[in-house]
Formats: sequence, structure tokens, C-alpha cells
Amino acid sequence: MKGWKVFAEIQELKRKGLNKSQVERIMNINYKTVTKYWNMKPEEYAELVKEAKNRAKKLDKYKSDILSWIREFRDISTAQIHDWLRERYGELDFKDRTLRWYVKKLRKDFNLPKAARDRQYMEVPELPMGYQAQVDFGQAWLHRPDGSRIKLYCFAMVLSHSRFKYVYWLDKPFTTATFIEAHDRAFEYFGGMPKEIVYDQDRILAVDENFGDVVYTEEFQNYINLMRFKTRLCRAYDPESKGKVEAVVKFVKYNFAIHRVFVDIDSFNEDCLKWLDRTGNGKVHDITKKVPAEVLVSERQHLQPVPQSIDKKSNDTSLIYSVRKNNIVFYKQNRYQVPKGTYEPGKQVKLVLKDNSLDIVDLETGEIIAHHVISSKKGELVKLNHPERYISKTTEEMYFKALTVLGGTESAKTLLDNIRKERSRYAKDQLGVIVKAASNYDEESVKKAIEYCVSRRLWSAGMFKDTLEHFSMKNSENSSKKPTLNNSSIPSKCKGVKTEIRAISEYTMALKEDNREWKN
Repeated sequence: MKGWKVFAEIQELKRKGLNKSQVERIMNINYKTVTKYWNMKPEEYAELVKEAKNRAKKLDKYKSDILSWIREFRDISTAQIHDWLRERYGELDFKDRTLRWYVKKLRKDFNLPKAARDRQYMEVPELPMGYQAQVDFGQAWLHRPDGSRIKLYCFAMVLSHSRFKYVYWLDKPFTTATFIEAHDRAFEYFGGMPKEIVYDQDRILAVDENFGDVVYTEEFQNYINLMRFKTRLCRAYDPESKGKVEAVVKFVKYNFAIHRVFVDIDSFNEDCLKWLDRTGNGKVHDITKKVPAEVLVSERQHLQPVPQSIDKKSNDTSLIYSVRKNNIVFYKQNRYQVPKGTYEPGKQVKLVLKDNSLDIVDLETGEIIAHHVISSKKGELVKLNHPERYISKTTEEMYFKALTVLGGTESAKTLLDNIRKERSRYAKDQLGVIVKAASNYDEESVKKAIEYCVSRRLWSAGMFKDTLEHFSMKNSENSSKKPTLNNSSIPSKCKGVKTEIRAISEYTMALKEDNREWKN
């Protein structure tokens, strides 16, 4: 009836002698609408309304999808609906405003009003190309395929001039190390870095801020010194001073992340980059009325070149320590164990710090000889699970060694592949047991043990060892010989040595003497 009311009012004002411009002002409607209905008869308007009701709309073929999303996610935005349709169906044959009208009508027809959010943002003055970027963090709760929930953390950086964005997600809170890694990824994505970056006062980058004198964390200060960009920290509770990135975080959360199903962090980041190409950086920005990806082409020429930070940065976060005689390294009042035999006079190692862990690296070979979680206590001995084994010997190396010992057959490969899969957490230990066990028995027993375990799906080094021992004993009984060890397991100094064989009479005489002493 609203349409009929508009039509009737236009005709009434026309009969009173008003012109089109006066009708436009009085009714506060578009001049084109007034012109459209100005000379139209009631029966013509009725026919127009009838045709409009019966005419199929372009968006009707997406109605079930759109309606299901609105019902499930009452706060979903039209922009996210548009992105989901593009993600599912590719290029679309309608404009954004058509979708907004259609979604608005669906919400009204099915009584599905949008849940409102109150947060507001303020703009900062426009800056020249390549001068500034803004950084902020965000969080989002998502569902896994099994229905459980997971909290994700995002790093967002936006170039202030072009509004070109980069977003990086983690499934655990950011640390200084991962924060720096996110910077490197962003600079690579941009093709350069700005002269200044604006931050919040976050503990992973700043320890204290004393009336403008900022004390950064040691690791981040090293990074700033290396990269040579200026920094500016916002005052506490003053998000408006970096409103561009605040808007980006909101945009990413409510137009990309929200209502997505989380499978793994790598595919989630991959999908986010596709979303940036498609929507975040690929659509006209509401404020600048330009496409960020297109503006970046010009702004990239004003960005600073990025130093080769990865190798240099690792030097900044590593320390040189001496190995003690008892094969330990002291670090921050705790003792960290290294494999037995590491020590030699003057031996030094490098400690590479990563998040809450450290790698102890051989200075000469560059190999990681131990890995520890950094202890928060004092005076603690942080032990290795296997101090006799070098951690640098990878599972892959142990796998090929085991495969060689087992003869390199397809059955041996099947056994090892399944053991590595079923016992992934202890794969190296399992493979080590197999190498040690198989080296001590004959080839025939090893072959039978492999076939037995594979045929009965016994994916365990312990079961293989027991099976090997069983077949070896069986072979021994059949040949009336004891199982012999592989010559490689006999020390060279013992080879060729024969044991003395005593006569039975000597043992009989010794027993008689013992009985005589006991009676006395």
C-alpha cells in the first residue's frame, strides 16, 4: 500500500496545480520518481505493481542461501554476504546496492532485524604516500568442524594513504617473536615498508611509556634498530588516533572471520589472503572512493626498501654460552642439559631464543644439539628426554636408517610408515628401537618378523622386537643352535677369544668341600 499511497499523493498534488519540483520537495522523494508517475493512470500503475510482483529478481536464485545466513547470523553484514556469494558462485551479475536493497527487504519480510553494534571511530588526517602504516590486534571466536570453539588472534597492518591491508592470524597469542614475523610478512606483502608505524601500548612491544619516553622490549628494539622505521605509540584508551586500522580490524572480524568454520591455521590464513585480494583490497574504499590495490601501485614507489632482516634478526636473538663439564649450559639462573659428550675444553654453543623455548646450536656445525622450553623458575635443571641422543638426528634420518636395516623392502616400508603414523609423538624412539633390535638378529628372522607384524597390523616397535625374538628362538630350536648376535655388536677386543671349559669332576669336588665345611 505504500506504493499506492505515494502514487495517489503525487496525483493529488498535481491536481492542486503544483509542479514536479514542488512535489519533490513536499514529499521528499526523488525527482525521477515524480516524473515516472506524473502522467500515469491508476490502471497502468496497478499493472506495473502486478508485473513487479510476478517478475523474477536476479537475486532470487540466491535467496535460500542469503536467508539461511541471515537467520543463522543475525548480525551478518551485507558486505560479508556479498563476499560469501562471490566465494561460492564467482563473479556476480548485480551491484552492491541491489544486494543491500534485497537483504533489507528479506529482513523486513521475515522479521529478521540486524543486531546493531555501538562502537564508533574517528578519522585521522590524510598522510602522503609511503609515510605511515597503522598496526593493531584483533580476536575472534570460531567453530571447528566438530562444533568445538577456538579463539584466533589477528595482526592487522594498513597503509594510511592507500588503505592497502595485510592480516595475519595465529591460533595462539602473539609474542614479540611472532609479532616481528608478522611485520616481515606484511612488508613482503606490501613490497616495502613505511617511514612510520603507529601502535597501541602493548606489552609485547613496549615495556613502559614514561611521558613520551618509550621503553621497548629488547627484541623489538633490536628489530627497530635494524629496520630503521619510526614508531609512534597511541595514548592509552585513545583508539581514534589510529582509526584506520581500528576500522580494518572490525572489517576483518565481521566481514571475513565471523561465522567461518576453522579447520587449520594455514588454510585460514590462505583464505584470508584470498579475501584481501577479492574484497579487502580489491573493492572501492568507502572513504577514498578508490581501490586500495590500484592505489598501492603508486604508493609502492614511495615505500622504503626492506633490509634482509631474517638472518640479522636471528643474530640479535642469539647468545653465546660455554658448555660446562657436566654437559649443561647456564641460562638465566637455570641449567639446561645438552647430550652427553657435547663438552670439550673451550666448547661454546649458541642459544637461539624462540617464543618460550630455546635451541642450543653447535657453533661449528650449525646443528641444533638440544631444544628446551625456557623455565620460569630459578635453580632448575632442565633435562633432556634422551641425553645420550643428539636431537639434530631427525626422524627422517632415523627412518631411512631403519629402512636400510630392515632390507628396504615394500613390507618394511609399510611397517615403518604405519609406525611413524600411529606413534607420531614417539616416532624417533620407535624407529631407534627397531634399528637396535634388527641389528642383532639374522636376516631371515627380521624378514619373518616384518611379514608377521604387517599381516596382523602390529604397528609398534615393541611388538616388532618381541616378534623378532620369537622367530629367532624358533629358528634356534629348529637348528639346535642358540641365536647368535651380529658380529658388529661384539667388541673387537673380544673377537676370537675362547672361554675355558672345565671338567665336571672339578665342580663335584668343589661341592663336596662345601658340604664338609657346612657340617663342621
